[in-house]
Amino acid sequence: MNKNIRAYVKTDLNDLEALIKIALQPDKSIVSNESFDLYITGGKKLRPILSILVGKLGANEHRSSILHTAASLELIHMASLVHDDIIDDSNLRRNRKTTYYKHGYFQAINTGNYLISSAIRLVSDIHNPKFHQSYSSMIKKIVTGELFQFDTQFDDSQTIDDYYEKIYKKTALLIMLSIELSAYAGHISDEKRKKLTDFGYNIGMSFQIIDDCLDYTATKKTLGKPSFSDLENGHYTLPVLLLRDKDSYFKEMLHVYSIDQSSKEALIEYLLNSDAIESSKRVSDEFLDKALVNIEDIEDPIKRYLSEMVEKLRTRLN
Repeated sequence: MNKNIRAYVKTDLNDLEALIKIALQPDKSIVSNESFDLYITGGKKLRPILSILVGKLGANEHRSSILHTAASLELIHMASLVHDDIIDDSNLRRNRKTTYYKHGYFQAINTGNYLISSAIRLVSDIHNPKFHQSYSSMIKKIVTGELFQFDTQFDDSQTIDDYYEKIYKKTALLIMLSIELSAYAGHISDEKRKKLTDFGYNIGMSFQIIDDCLDYTATKKTLGKPSFSDLENGHYTLPVLLLRDKDSYFKEMLHVYSIDQSSKEALIEYLLNSDAIESSKRVSDEFLDKALVNIEDIEDPIKRYLSEMVEKLRTRLN
């Protein structure tokens, strides 16, 4: 994340961490301690930074509600990762052993559930029906997205629209909601909220497409998990689907792989020697171009920081 943006929201992020620490009560149990450790060691904090930036478009009197919203959604995100690692039987994330690998199935389930319950508690005092309707709908969509991803494992007939639906529910949805719910909490106008939410959708779709490209091009150390894990788990992402739709030989290779995974290395080599990654990055750039249009009427400095975020995403390598 851009250093200028982090400096702008530094105080807010510090307050957010303190809020999450109170919510999770580390040192009370393995589950609570593991939950807080996941936050401290995790990710780029894209979602909370977006919540905070959008919240600054509203009045300062709503700051507490916005921080509670940002904290809650980050806990939902963490819970989805914990449960995702169980489904994919993953032992490594962000170069650390997963909760599932360290503590086993039941503790991982409990950790995810603890994070979800803590997340809901954080926003229980926000009195806005539209906020809670969007929030509950989000949780339902995340679950149905996981089920859909599971149902389409090793399915070489799935469409690119199927892929878009999965990454919307897996990634773009939470990024959108980080913005939309912050706008509700901050009493930002409906017109501005809609444009910013569309911005969140577009950068969220781009973010996941690049993630899926990096699974083929980045090292294990950079990814924080084994390379080619999507393919190994039968998750056919945009590079695979674009190449399948234009190359009949690869289409047959993919069909064979879907039945017998012993051909993985040949499939990867063929894909890496094609233009599938570059084609996928062009699709990602199209989403980012739309994101810039979404914020044309947003005032500075928020517009400037959001634009910088877009350009950073355009060139990200991890």
